[in-house]
Amino acid sequence: MSRMWQVFSGPDALEDVPDEGYASPWSYPSQVRIPMEHWQAIIAFAQSRDAAEAALLERVSFLDGTPLDAAAEADFMSLLETLAKAVVGADPLTPDGVDPAVIPEPMPNTSHAAMLGDIARLIQRTRALGLSLDSWVD
Repeated sequence: MSRMWQVFSGPDALEDVPDEGYASPWSYPSQVRIPMEHWQAIIAFAQSRDAAEAALLERVSFLDGTPLDAAAEADFMSLLETLAKAVVGADPLTPDGVDPAVIPEPMPNTSHAAMLGDIARLIQRTRALGLSLDSWVD
């Protein structure tokens, strides 16, 4: 079985928009691809804080062509920023020593914060083109 990914995608037109040399292991010009086990760890962290936060993350995980309205997108952006800050000081989301069949490569919480920041950055880049974000599991 191959690894699953949580994908957030902007329009293909982002492939041609200068990106000022931004580099991240999870970001591509028009997508952010997060290993599913890490996205699930982020959702579990959100759930431990507030069920509504986790519900919003889960909802936005499967847009499948249905754009977010402006209010939901603003809430999602705010949540991404809040979680990115909160996760840095939290207990490890994917601690070393966890079963490699569950989490093949544990990462520090700073990596989870970077993943959340990459999604926010993609939304901003997508918004600049007047378009909306999409998402699915791959």
